[in-house]
Amino acid sequence: MTVKEVRGSGINDTYEVELVVNDFNIASDFFEACNIPVKAFQENMREVRERDEVEVTIDTWPGLNPFVEVEAETEEVVRKISEELGFNFNEAVFGSIDIVYEKELGVPAETIIKLPEITFANPPKKNAA
Repeated sequence: MTVKEVRGSGINDTYEVELVVNDFNIASDFFEACNIPVKAFQENMREVRERDEVEVTIDTWPGLNPFVEVEAETEEVVRKISEELGFNFNEAVFGSIDIVYEKELGVPAETIIKLPEITFANPPKKNAA
């Protein structure tokens, strides 16, 4: 479970806190017991690889092409690993998934963040506003 706060458009401008949850239903019950309402339900799939303290993931979100995310302690390391993997760092997208939906599908980020559900059975549609 991840909370992201996008504070800008650069590589270091996304504040992220991740919590490992081993039982989705118990986590949901916990939030309900704390009177924290459901904002949205979002499905995705992630394959994680690690090398030299660098996390490389392949993310798949409903309606989007799979994409790679590289996370490391410094921008220099992210640039180096990205280059080794054959990616052009200048084409990188920084921020949260709503930005990717806007770029790939033309769905405004403001629309994505307000959707109550994003699932593989019901993905956002191209150019939906």
